[in-house]
Amino acid sequence: FVCNPGNGIDPMKDAMARGSSSRGFTLVEVILTLMAAGILSVFFVNFMGASLDFSWKSVEIVTSEAETEGKMEEIIAYSTSKINEDPDTALATVVSNYNGQSINDILVTTQYIEFNASGDEIDPSPSLSSVLKVSAKGPSNELVMILTESRDTGDPAVRY
Repeated sequence: FVCNPGNGIDPMKDAMARGSSSRGFTLVEVILTLMAAGILSVFFVNFMGASLDFSWKSVEIVTSEAETEGKMEEIIAYSTSKINEDPDTALATVVSNYNGQSINDILVTTQYIEFNASGDEIDPSPSLSSVLKVSAKGPSNELVMILTESRDTGDPAVRY
């Protein structure tokens, strides 16, 4: 059956008269689609809700690491300035200003060390050592650096 606009038959009335329509969704299809979307959204919210509960830990860890690195940079800058002033007392000054210091949950410890012939750490007498091990321990990480009396008073100043 071909519908020709010139023959006087209205296509909409003809489709309604036959009882079938090719346009839109039925009420059953809409209800089933909404039910499926609801079930999927429950699973999605449940999964994402658990992930969001623990997402703050990542931010806290990164913040802690940045603060620990900042503290180490501060110690390096201080050590460099003290070496520029007097290399012979620079390490002792770092120890007196930072050993046992705890700021923002970052504990700084210092220890004079030496290395034996096989490269193992040994604990020397502080007056004999020219090597200082500095540790900054934050809640989620620990950074360690080695400071030395690496210059003489005649060397040019180091800019940091």
